Amino acid sequence: MDPNAMTGVQGIKYNLIAMAKLFDSLSKSCFKKCVSRFGQADLLVGEMTCTDRCTLKFMQTSEIVSQELQKAQQQEMKQQQAVAQMQNSFGS
Repeated sequence: MDPNAMTGVQGIKYNLIAMAKLFDSLSKSCFKKCVSRFGQADLLVGEMTCTDRCTLKFMQTSEIVSQELQKAQQQEMKQQQAVAQMQNSFGS
């Protein structure tokens, strides 16, 4: 589904679903990597530090990937516009 083609409510719903999926992936990934013992109710200091770093790296990576995808989409749109212009100029 293209977020650019959605109306306001659809866009909000899409963004909420995307954020929920991101949070789910982050939680699973960092928990699996950082939490080693289940006998205590609280996280150990090392587990908390690992979780903080993992979360930061995950979010930074997600932001970079998002920016790169946006650049690729913009490039693709420019290419499509160039093709359309060429087709229009030959069709005239």
